[in-house]
Amino acid sequence: MSIELRAYVDTPSTAALPKSVDARKLVQREQHLVGILPQESLERLCAAVESIDGNVRADLEFGRDLQRHQVVSGKLNCSVQLQCQRCLQPVAEEVRAEFRWGIVWSEEQGNALPRDLDPVIQDGDELNLYQVLEDEILLNLPMVAYHEEECIARDRFHCGEETDEAGEQRENPFKVLEQLKGSSNKS
Repeated sequence: MSIELRAYVDTPSTAALPKSVDARKLVQREQHLVGILPQESLERLCAAVESIDGNVRADLEFGRDLQRHQVVSGKLNCSVQLQCQRCLQPVAEEVRAEFRWGIVWSEEQGNALPRDLDPVIQDGDELNLYQVLEDEILLNLPMVAYHEEECIARDRFHCGEETDEAGEQRENPFKVLEQLKGSSNKS
């Protein structure tokens, strides 16, 4: 029994990953893919963020697990600019994701996968790799983005009761309706 050791250099590849792959063949060959995703191919991500800084880097390992499921283990990272929900200015966010996919061809097969595998359905002979990786990035974006440091002074935030003078200045919006109702009762 021989053990194959592979050393991976930590320098990011500048080669673009293929847009679509036959996952079944890559699993059979126990293929390792390292590369980038072109920004122009990530339309949904571009719509969800202010901008993408640099390349989206991905590292994918195709193979089988102990139960003989077709599996893709991988990681990706990218830098994006999101809108700060406090000051509405751009805030840098580093998106890192590690994942384990189970490649299946139907929803029923996906439901039968163990819980540690996320099902990815390959329609036909090809898997749209860009779409699946874009899904992974979108799932790992923060729900709310904001600067770690205070970007708006705390005295600009208000909570609780309003001051008396603000209450006096505001008119009751139903006062006009009350007056109309009162005039209709008199006739």
